[in-house]
Amino acid sequence: MAAKEVGDIVSLLSTDERDFLVDSNGEKVPISDLQGKTVALYFSYPYFRTCAEFTPVLAQIDRKLKEVGQSFEVVQVLPVDEQVSYNEAIESTSWLAVPFNDQSVTGLLKHFGVNSFPTLVLIGSDGKTVDVNFTELIEELADEAWEAFLFSQEKLDKLLEKAKAKREAQTLESLFVSGDLDYVIGAQGSKVPVRELVGKTILVYFSSLQCPPCRAFLPKLVEHYHQIRNVDSAFEIIFVSSDPDRASFEEFFSSMPWLALPFGDERKKSLARTFRICMLPSLVALHPSGRTLAGDAKQLLTILGTDAYPFTEEKVTEAERRTEEMAKGWPEKIKPDLHEHELALARCSSVDYCHACEEMGISWLYYCTKCVYSLHPQCALKEAEMDKEGCVCDGDVCRKI
Repeated sequence: MAAKEVGDIVSLLSTDERDFLVDSNGEKVPISDLQGKTVALYFSYPYFRTCAEFTPVLAQIDRKLKEVGQSFEVVQVLPVDEQVSYNEAIESTSWLAVPFNDQSVTGLLKHFGVNSFPTLVLIGSDGKTVDVNFTELIEELADEAWEAFLFSQEKLDKLLEKAKAKREAQTLESLFVSGDLDYVIGAQGSKVPVRELVGKTILVYFSSLQCPPCRAFLPKLVEHYHQIRNVDSAFEIIFVSSDPDRASFEEFFSSMPWLALPFGDERKKSLARTFRICMLPSLVALHPSGRTLAGDAKQLLTILGTDAYPFTEEKVTEAERRTEEMAKGWPEKIKPDLHEHELALARCSSVDYCHACEEMGISWLYYCTKCVYSLHPQCALKEAEMDKEGCVCDGDVCRKI
């Protein structure tokens, strides 16, 4: 993410009713104790394997930084609604956390555009986020990444270069070949050697018949698939199933014109770990060399359609430009009739949900900082054009008239 000014750490993490965080024993710690320190906001979801693997590595980094006298604190942000899960998550650490079920959690998720777990956001003592993807750096280099937190530009550049080299060394075969498992399957279970796919642009499609958004997305993906294949045969999709039984897998796969990992294939775990899959459906785009082009190709297809192909950095930039353009002129805050609190505009992830139309969010939404309520812009303003016509502004809050 780009660096952004977040201001005073106390204002960021406190609410009208709370000026403290909690430690692993549940004891209150004043947020003011964090002033002048580098703070790592650790957004995690204890049910995800990716977080279970990331947490102990971050704990090792935290210990090393404390040993060398670095003024550094981790603050865990847990969007969970079960007290037992929350307690288990914080009791296993030595850092601070936003209290259980706190109203600020939703606001922090939206403020920093968190759309996957784990996510680490570093805030310097100057109140600005650090424009480095520390989550990715730790996942690539494990606890070796700790030196990046010393903020020596020379050390940071070396670590970033090492992580980049590791990513670029990724090949299709390093991802999809494991011992004798060197194939994927086509219709009727025919084996297709992975080596025959080398040199093609690949979409890795994580999905499940049991997932309603997956079923809703599939027809559009089939349409995109045929349109892209009509202009470039060096394109393929590989389905990675999360279905609980073979019957569900076979039913879902039968409606797909592409390839798949066999049901129950052990390679699914390593692929999900590599690509940090924590929601369905997910699409990851791979370059013909096998390196990752886009970790969220679904968002690219949603915004650009088949123009997203071949999922290059230029396409990512174009999707970002269109997304930002989309929201120009929209009010930053509104007070709709549909909800008791005012709502704030924010970038959303593919997991965000509109409580009016009950559909998944795309790119933007209005969210409530006091509860989990959120609306699509068109539902919040009840206008497809999304302009201020029909609204009256009271300060920085717009109300429908």
